[in-house]
Amino acid sequence: MERQVQDAPDKQVSLTDPDARSMATSGRGTGVVGYNVQTAVDAEHHLIVAHEVTNVGHDRTQLAPMARKALAAIGCEEITALADRGYFNGEQVLACEGTGILPCIPKPCGRAKAVSSPAMTSPMMLRRITTSARQDKR
Repeated sequence: MERQVQDAPDKQVSLTDPDARSMATSGRGTGVVGYNVQTAVDAEHHLIVAHEVTNVGHDRTQLAPMARKALAAIGCEEITALADRGYFNGEQVLACEGTGILPCIPKPCGRAKAVSSPAMTSPMMLRRITTSARQDKR
């Protein structure tokens, strides 16, 4: 077993699922062995238009990549990417600039408040990016 751990690129081995990895979930030295599933949903039709499975225990680096996948899948020139505050990251918001993606993410109120918020601990909210085509109604 020690040899397997040393040979693994990330020095981790899961006995129940070879692809699962330990992911930090709260920043307090705890974690879960598993996956972080990202989905982008078309808000009008309620259909999944893009998905990704990662071993990263937070969503802060997932906004721009998932929104780009959704934009490509939907085939629109512009979309609004609506996400919960767990996705808030200034670099990710800037990465959407000029790409046809309008990110709408609430800024966290502060570390302690954001982590204890019910919206932050809801598995559905943490794993979902909702997209909708922007329509000009003139």
